[in-house]
Amino acid sequence: MQKTVKFKKNLIQDWVDAILWAFVVAMLIRNYTFQNFKIPTSSMERTLLVGDYLVANKMKYFFTEPKRGDIVTFRNPDDPLEPTPRNNYVKLVAPVYWNKSTNWFAWHEKKNVVKRVIGLPGDELEIINKQVYINGEIYAHGKEQYLDRNVYPKGFMWGGQNIGVRDNMDKILVPEGKYFVIGDNRDNSHDSRFWGFLDRKDISGTPALIFFSRGENWQIRWDRAFQVIK
Repeated sequence: MQKTVKFKKNLIQDWVDAILWAFVVAMLIRNYTFQNFKIPTSSMERTLLVGDYLVANKMKYFFTEPKRGDIVTFRNPDDPLEPTPRNNYVKLVAPVYWNKSTNWFAWHEKKNVVKRVIGLPGDELEIINKQVYINGEIYAHGKEQYLDRNVYPKGFMWGGQNIGVRDNMDKILVPEGKYFVIGDNRDNSHDSRFWGFLDRKDISGTPALIFFSRGENWQIRWDRAFQVIK
């Protein structure tokens, strides 16, 4: 009888060790090598479409610095750092929390965001009637699109928000260690024009490949599968 109990304890311990090891390996891969995620908004159209499933390379910027025109991934600066309402959650090991309302585990972290690097540290940047000027010269990379014919002046208010900054922005200097990022869909992107500079340490990688894509009603876009992102 004693041997049977010991055998069961060893078996349970082996399973626990295997699960913990698998979790550690998965987290290492996810945090330092590659990560999958889905595009939820139209802010990067036509380059990336809603329903594109991406593989992000998280190793690239371990060895190089972001360049102008690079597409980068990062955590949304506007998302709350911890789940809300905060008193409903007990922090275990971030990003794992205990939800006191449901009595179950909850996973919370800022959402992945994808934008294109426009301004580098030390750049002088200005937007005039939707056109971006960098260091006094017009900058266009050929991927941007404008779908709204309206051009908002500086300080234009709509719905309690200053959306004039979308099309016209005073001259700014990008600080050291910071970047200015914009979505390719210039008229429908919440980016550095609204929430400010992106810190270098918050850049997590670059999307490398579209491995699957679907439109509305699960219409599969076969032509986008395994497409390299540029």
